[in-house]
Amino acid sequence: MTADAETKQNEAEEPEHVEARVSEGPRISMIWLVPIVAVLIGLWMVYTHWAGQGPLVEITFENAAGIEPDRTKIRRRNVEIGEVLRVRLSEDASHVVLDVRIQQENADLLREDTSFWVVRPRVGPGGISGLGTLLSGSYIEMSPGASEESAREFEGLETPPLTPIGTPGLFVTLDSVGNKALQAGDPILFNGLQVGTIEYVHFNSQERRTYYNAFVEAPYDRLITTTTQFWFSAGLNIELSADGVLFEVPPLTTLVGGGVSFDVPVGQPLGERIKGRAFFTIHPRESSIYERDYEQSLQYVILFEDSIRGLRPGAPVEFRGVRVGEVLRTDIDYEEVGNLLDADSMIPVLVELVPARFGFEDDERAAMEAEAQIDDLITRGLHGGIGMGNLLTGRKFVELQYFEHEPHPEETFAGITVIPSVGGQVGRLMDSVADTVERLNELPLDEMTTSALNALDQITATLAEMEVLLTDEATQNIVQSLDDTLLQFQGLAEDFSEGSQTHEDIQRTMRSLEQTLLELEPVLRNLRQRPNSLIFGGPDDEDPEPQGARE
Repeated sequence: MTADAETKQNEAEEPEHVEARVSEGPRISMIWLVPIVAVLIGLWMVYTHWAGQGPLVEITFENAAGIEPDRTKIRRRNVEIGEVLRVRLSEDASHVVLDVRIQQENADLLREDTSFWVVRPRVGPGGISGLGTLLSGSYIEMSPGASEESAREFEGLETPPLTPIGTPGLFVTLDSVGNKALQAGDPILFNGLQVGTIEYVHFNSQERRTYYNAFVEAPYDRLITTTTQFWFSAGLNIELSADGVLFEVPPLTTLVGGGVSFDVPVGQPLGERIKGRAFFTIHPRESSIYERDYEQSLQYVILFEDSIRGLRPGAPVEFRGVRVGEVLRTDIDYEEVGNLLDADSMIPVLVELVPARFGFEDDERAAMEAEAQIDDLITRGLHGGIGMGNLLTGRKFVELQYFEHEPHPEETFAGITVIPSVGGQVGRLMDSVADTVERLNELPLDEMTTSALNALDQITATLAEMEVLLTDEATQNIVQSLDDTLLQFQGLAEDFSEGSQTHEDIQRTMRSLEQTLLELEPVLRNLRQRPNSLIFGGPDDEDPEPQGARE
């Protein structure tokens, strides 16, 4: 074998040179996909849990009595919609703040006017509530609002709202003055039927008035009109005034607690229905709704020399029996009043006269006209006196009287026109008593007493003589004889009384005599017609008949 052949054979036996292809493999192993997927699932679960929790809200309360984190629930119509997560004090430590989680499906209930309150056992005007929490514990009730704006911070109510938000009806504002007051929860009545509730009470210290936020339920809200009047109907009302004693017994529902009633006064139109919030004044009693409120009034002062005991502010002022005003003041807090111990000191009484009660219009022009006429009457003899309104209560009133023969010049007191005073009913009574006493003093009482004593002596002597006469034996015999005679007369009367034997005999005798007279009546009639019948006999048995003429 040649060298070339051998070389070729060696080349054939040697393998061919192969170049390696280098490629980059995966940098992250597939095994890392497991924790990545787990993390993603965990993040998704966290997000889902966070998104499903619902909003976190803050509720402020005065205290946290009965509230426990992670145990106290938020409910609506006894359905759980949230939970209290945390209870903490506010920054100024004046109240507590609750961090509450509301479920997502109920987040749309969180409005600006949404209300929260703690449900616990309560005893109030509406009765006993929350007894179920004695075993289950307190919880927070939510009342959804009607506002379109949402909110996350709320101020909790210390007491449950008496009327839930959204209840159909009408809210009205009532105000009053005086010593009568209502409480939240007191009923609003119409003809004795409860149609609403007092929701809120507020006293304005500057105006010295009490304001009430009241709610009238539908369909009774249609009864509230422009002429509607409200009055107190709280308990048994006993009023002592110059007009007498007034008893008012309300319905049984308000006899213990209280309430307010309303209606349109009799004789007035029903008025137009009120659809929005309106203001009304509560009158002290039902009879007061018929007393109109007038704008125009005139003030006068009456200076009295006599005692004004029993005359109080608010007492009526009458003219000819018609109430024309009232007494405003009976004190002496005037600069013009000096020492009451002075002999010529006078007691001022400030009165208010209403021109409309005299028949004038209730406007400024008519008031000026009425003032001019009253001033003219004062100069010509108008006086004021004190009258006794009620003997039981001792209340008095001011009576205006006109004495034309007693003119009086115009006078003022503290810048107010003075109406001259005159003795009232009490003064006139005292004057009459004084006159009577004076006349009694003028009588010759000594002589009359001596004559009366002499007359008594004579009467005493006469009685003594009569006593001697009655004790005399002869007088007693006469009395006994009279007694026997009366007894005999009584027996005789009994014999002739109806039903006795003597009475029957007399009756038979009278009947026999009557029969005899009936039998004698024909004989007497014949004697009147023929007096000679006793001598010549009686008439023929048959009456003669007339005969005809003979032929």
